[in-house]
Amino acid sequence: MSPQRSKPARAIFDGRLVLCMGSGGVGKTSTAAALACAAAAGGRRCALITVDPARRLRTALGLAELAAEPTPIPLDVPGELYAMALDTKHVFDELISRAAPTPDIAARILANPLYRELSNELGGSTEYMAMEKLHDLLARGYDLVVVDTPPGAHARDLLAAPARIATLIDSGAAAVLRAPASILRGSRIANAALATILAGLERWIGKGLVRNLSDFASAFEPLLAGFRERADDVQHVLLDRDTAVVLVTTAEPAAVAITGEMAEELRASEMRVAGIIANQVHSVGRHRAAPLRCAPALRERLEANYDSYAARARRDAAVLRRAAADIAPMLATIPRFEEPVASLPQLLAMAQILSKQLD
Repeated sequence: MSPQRSKPARAIFDGRLVLCMGSGGVGKTSTAAALACAAAAGGRRCALITVDPARRLRTALGLAELAAEPTPIPLDVPGELYAMALDTKHVFDELISRAAPTPDIAARILANPLYRELSNELGGSTEYMAMEKLHDLLARGYDLVVVDTPPGAHARDLLAAPARIATLIDSGAAAVLRAPASILRGSRIANAALATILAGLERWIGKGLVRNLSDFASAFEPLLAGFRERADDVQHVLLDRDTAVVLVTTAEPAAVAITGEMAEELRASEMRVAGIIANQVHSVGRHRAAPLRCAPALRERLEANYDSYAARARRDAAVLRRAAADIAPMLATIPRFEEPVASLPQLLAMAQILSKQLD
């Protein structure tokens, strides 16, 4: 692997979009939130969208729940911070209402029994709904949008969502939905099989399935051009040089290996990897403290603990040096906190650590 040449670290806050990616358990969500806080502290109007927020993050932001729309977070800083959680059903309903050519068509789709049954599954394309919400946020004029992506492979699915929806639209799937029997026309055996399948579905969803399916597809089809246009817009933004991917990792070799794989895949997709933020890093001062004045047995145990921790800190440093050389520039390191980040003061302390290194 060879590291990508990157803009200076401070350029992260000068762009429009930051995507935080990493494997599970590396503190990606709290790091994304701290980055958003740091951007707001620097005077920017920033939106944070998280796909699967942990309860600790909601508590840290001072919220009982993260809403499906951007909610202002009270911070005593020059800028502004808004946070939201992705609600796929809400986004899909909102999308239908906004994209339909007329209110009547929107009402037809939203009232269709098939849509009511399947909207969670349709919206269950979490990755595409995240991209739809991202398109919406970018259009609202925020200085910076920070996205806390889902872990690992799900994040790669998220980034591929715009191209997938464009392919689906180009395939003419809506026409098949509008006349499902057309895919099997000309075969009595096939038509009999289809009739059996539809009868089974009718028992599950109720009478009128075929009519509901056809009505849904007919009403939905005029929206597809808008879907395709927004998918293309988001794809363009993802590949823009003002979009930065920040890879979040710990110094654990397994997490660093996953980070390297992500970096290679992202570069193959022509996305800009700005660099790495290493979280939960063990660190000690340069010089060992003066000998402790305590009972010899206690002093021996304390010194052994210190030596063990210092050795772990040296291993972390060596792992991260190799990551910076082989994967991407090291943008910042966040020391290991005694407790998980679960309060606004902790989150702001984390943001201050990032600000000092990114500025």
